[in-house]
Amino acid sequence: MLRFFLASLLMTGLLASCTPRATTTANVTAAPLLIKASETPVRGGTLTIQGRFLGGPSTARVLIGADEDGAGAFVIPASAVQLWTDTEIVVQVPEGVPAGGSWLFVEVGGRLSTGLRVSVR
Repeated sequence: MLRFFLASLLMTGLLASCTPRATTTANVTAAPLLIKASETPVRGGTLTIQGRFLGGPSTARVLIGADEDGAGAFVIPASAVQLWTDTEIVVQVPEGVPAGGSWLFVEVGGRLSTGLRVSVR
């Protein structure tokens, strides 16, 4: 019985050492994921973004007006943020945001989220 217990204990330790671990980059353990954005945002109106692992206003930023790779984006200033949780962001869309179709991203700790197509009016 003791041999079985010791063998089980050894096997548990061996398996635990082989378990994959989450890597952390600037306190981010998972890539941010955008799920949906509110209907066509209007300059001066509010934009609600829903997702997962969205960080917070001190570690992340909202990018709008980008191409599909996230380049050329307008960074929404922190002063425009009305609410920011790990699953939802509400911002006022600044007047300087380019009108028309583009991509929306959230960058958390240097990691770019999945993108969403948006069209600003």
